[in-house]
Amino acid sequence: MKFKFLAALVCGVLMLTSSLCSAVVDGEKIALGSIFPGMSVTELTDAFGQPVYRDGDDWTYSTFKVDIERGVVEKVSTTSDTLATPEGVRVGLAAESLNSTYGKADKVDRERDGDEYEYFSSDGTKKIEFKVVNGIIAKITCSLRD
Repeated sequence: MKFKFLAALVCGVLMLTSSLCSAVVDGEKIALGSIFPGMSVTELTDAFGQPVYRDGDDWTYSTFKVDIERGVVEKVSTTSDTLATPEGVRVGLAAESLNSTYGKADKVDRERDGDEYEYFSSDGTKKIEFKVVNGIIAKITCSLRD
């Protein structure tokens, strides 16, 4: 009986700590300014007008880029400090702000030109990715997950 209780307690503690270790990002907070993955093209053009440059489904505005697929924003990215996430994270901030804002990244890719930190939405449909170069956020990308 004591063994079963101890096993249940250990299992519960392990489940609790594993849930605390992974980031949980509300899907509605995966956005740049008022631009978010899943936004319709009509909503995008009503808010921001036509892009400065358009190459098929790749649209470029002055401070951000979007990829369009089937009439919705598939991905939005920026290298400008003028757009921030709903949590206030923007290009130019120190990478430490990611841990304090979002928690431990769900995935980290180390590359020669910098590191990429990915956080997935709690429902698994979206992700936000931060490109970090020399400890500073250099690019933010929000997208629908494949």
